[in-house]
Amino acid sequence: MFDIDKINELVGNKEFENAKVLIEEALKEAPEDLELLKLAGLTFVNLELWSEACKYFESVIKYSPDDATSNFYLAKCYENIGNKIGAKSYYIKVIELRPEYEDAYKSLCLLLLKQKNYADTVKYAELGTNINPDEYLYDFIKGTALMDSKAFEAALPALETALSKAPDKVEIINSLGTCQMALGKMDDAIKTYNKVLAIDPKNAMAYFNIGSVYQIQQNHEKAVEYLTKAADLEEDERFLSSLAMSEIKIKDYDCALKHYKQLSLLCPNKETYKYNLVTCYEAVKDYKTAISMLEGMVYINPSFILPAQKLANLYIKTNQLNKAKEIYEKILLKNKMTAETMHQYAILSSNLCDTDTAERMLKKVIKMKPDIAKAHKDLAIIYLNKRLFDYAEDEFKTALKLAPNDFEILFEYGNYLYSISQNNEAERYYTEALELEPDNILALVFMALNKLVLNQKDEAYDYIMKAIKIEPDHEYVLFCAGRILYARKEYEEAKRYLVRAVEQNPDIETMNTLALTYYELGDYEQALNIFAAINKKSPQSISVMLDIAKCYQALGENDSALVYLDKVVDIFPENEEAQEMIRELS
Repeated sequence: MFDIDKINELVGNKEFENAKVLIEEALKEAPEDLELLKLAGLTFVNLELWSEACKYFESVIKYSPDDATSNFYLAKCYENIGNKIGAKSYYIKVIELRPEYEDAYKSLCLLLLKQKNYADTVKYAELGTNINPDEYLYDFIKGTALMDSKAFEAALPALETALSKAPDKVEIINSLGTCQMALGKMDDAIKTYNKVLAIDPKNAMAYFNIGSVYQIQQNHEKAVEYLTKAADLEEDERFLSSLAMSEIKIKDYDCALKHYKQLSLLCPNKETYKYNLVTCYEAVKDYKTAISMLEGMVYINPSFILPAQKLANLYIKTNQLNKAKEIYEKILLKNKMTAETMHQYAILSSNLCDTDTAERMLKKVIKMKPDIAKAHKDLAIIYLNKRLFDYAEDEFKTALKLAPNDFEILFEYGNYLYSISQNNEAERYYTEALELEPDNILALVFMALNKLVLNQKDEAYDYIMKAIKIEPDHEYVLFCAGRILYARKEYEEAKRYLVRAVEQNPDIETMNTLALTYYELGDYEQALNIFAAINKKSPQSISVMLDIAKCYQALGENDSALVYLDKVVDIFPENEEAQEMIRELS
């Protein structure tokens, strides 16, 4: 005979693992015992074994459909296993069974808010308020739902009521400030965000929010003051980006340069930060560095117009007139403005980043002679750079209809599809482009990268090897080859290419891939040395610190590993991988 009192005692003492053992044995003897089934469900809920708990509460509901508590826990189980529809229906059932069941209102409101069902969120939040008028959460949820649905005027009083009930809740204060900003109440927003700082003087988000208000007001001196405090407290991309932008506005290029360097290390794949860094180098008259960076950017992405235009201007500033002439010479033509001449002028204007002139001229070209396929293609590229994707697609399709076998059009359309993650379609156009120019380096490299995105690693390898044969020493081609070989787990070969790439360009992404390769090869000392070098450049990178810890662990230096794991959890306490390693090594 099972001991129900002992099981109740274990559950009451939160000894759920021990209770689980007794419950599973008892259920063999009495599988339909309601009290035992409820205890089983409650135990498994506390162990976060949601699927198992769900089965027990379903059994309880089968025998006792009006048990409000069991219906509530069943809703919780459904929510945690991803059955949002089931969770919603059972929360509503709980409320119907027991209208005063407050936890059901709270859980249902939060679920509806996550589902962006704002009307029902507001409805049940108001019902919850009727049950407990002193509970701030209902007003906060209501205000949040109204804000998310852009009903800021209606959200404002709800958030103000929530704050009156819980004046020290930072999340409410921040939301209220955001609502005031959306309504153009900038001075009120600043006062509201300052309430956060009165509670928590080291709240980086509050400083950022105040700085953002000053930016909107075009008061960049004050914006820099507050954004600097935010960035000093937390190395966050948003903080640094906003700070650097305001520093440029007040012409503090030295500080902006420092912060764009940080951003380029934090986000090595974002070309915008690199471009803004070049702008700062130009402003402080470090033309050599600016030109070097721009030459790399223009080579890798020739469709990125802004760097090409700036590079041409810098060539002129540094008296490299022949190089500048290659970019500018056609704009100096004094021929009669035929459609073809206007097209050339548009291309040059576009290269000079005068995209408005280029767009205007291209439209004139198309109006004069609508069958110039490359004019449609060039207009599509301008739209793409302006992120007008629908217009870009229309022009690309017109260009393809007019010239279905033109390499540039096929290749650029492939790039467009790649940029919007339509990789299967991109493959088709890269293939057609390569049929026309099988040895084009850029087409081979982008086809290889597209194949990698599609997880077609063998094909990616074939294309990158073709590129290597044509350009065996170019660092970006070498890097892409190493990246693809790493994905194929051919680590020795990957290392060979990545070492050569790093020798030419020791950027963080290339170094990181090389370090990961050494790790997979079991050369933990070498991997550690590279990760440590990256860590110096990007000391707040959690992934790098985790990789350093793994290297130390593999080398048997657990104390050193724990030092870096502690740094990780200091920055990101919820990092499960770090917590698991700490438990394993402690």
